[in-house]
Amino acid sequence: MQEIACPAPSGDVTVSVESIPFSDLPGQSRLFREYQADPLSLRKYYPTAVASHTDIADRVNDVLKHHTADRSILCEALEDMNRKFGAPQTTLDNIASLREPDCVAVVSGQQSGLFTGPLYTIYKALSAVKMAECLRGRGIKAVPVFWIATEDHDFEEVSK
Repeated sequence: MQEIACPAPSGDVTVSVESIPFSDLPGQSRLFREYQADPLSLRKYYPTAVASHTDIADRVNDVLKHHTADRSILCEALEDMNRKFGAPQTTLDNIASLREPDCVAVVSGQQSGLFTGPLYTIYKALSAVKMAECLRGRGIKAVPVFWIATEDHDFEEVSK
């Protein structure tokens, strides 16, 4: 299936995008294919599954109520580490926002890899950034967090 993604400013040239459904790719599990086709059909296994990223905003109050942490300890550690890394002001501002009890974190992560590892690692990080932006656009305080899972030393798992 081909669709026009974005007309060029001149109107003469267009960029087209083609997508391949996951169901057409070999090696995908039945569970994954079913989740892609209809996430709500798997609520038996994933009670909080949503049909669309826009539905995530409806879960924020539940997340804030049930997922508590000592934000001061967490944010002090994040701020200390990020200052040592020379993180930009945007990162420090996000840490300050995370201190607020009504702020949610959109968390994604991946095991560390040479040159960032697989391309989907970058996609996962950018997805957290975009989801936080979407939530903020709905008036919800949200910050993206990307966690590098450096403590995964399970050779059997990572060698598959």
